Amino acid sequence: MAKQIYNGRYTADSEEDMVVFIIGMRINKLFSFSKWLPVFMAMPPMIKELYQNKELGFLHTEMSFSWKTITLIQYWKSFEQLESYAKGARHLKAWKKFNQRIGSDGTVGIYHETYKVEANAYESIYTNMPLFGLAKAKGHRPVNRGLESARERLTKEHS
Repeated sequence: MAKQIYNGRYTADSEEDMVVFIIGMRINKLFSFSKWLPVFMAMPPMIKELYQNKELGFLHTEMSFSWKTITLIQYWKSFEQLESYAKGARHLKAWKKFNQRIGSDGTVGIYHETYKVEANAYESIYTNMPLFGLAKAKGHRPVNRGLESARERLTKEHS
């Protein structure tokens, strides 16, 4: 099924605080499939759980692949909700398995970065794109007079 393309310029809504959470893994020893594949396979059930339970505060994720690295950019309503999920059963089980199987042996690296972002302190632009990233997480609106530049989108009160 093809994604709908929104012709023209759009910006994501930015009236609420939010959290951007970047999480990923790096395969350090490519041929150690038995080590890195379980780490990779632990993520889809968590993502599925998050999409099925919107009350957890998860909004959306985008995934990208590079040579040995998999990165997910996630959007959350609040840090407290992200932290609560991190302390939940499914995540703790995956974290425990990672530490038991991998620990500090160097075969697989994992990382995350967390950014708390205040309302009206972020902006975006999407031209001829399907819903993507922040626009998919928060909704979007056509760019109109007064929202044409990044500076305008960051400094103008949205209605």
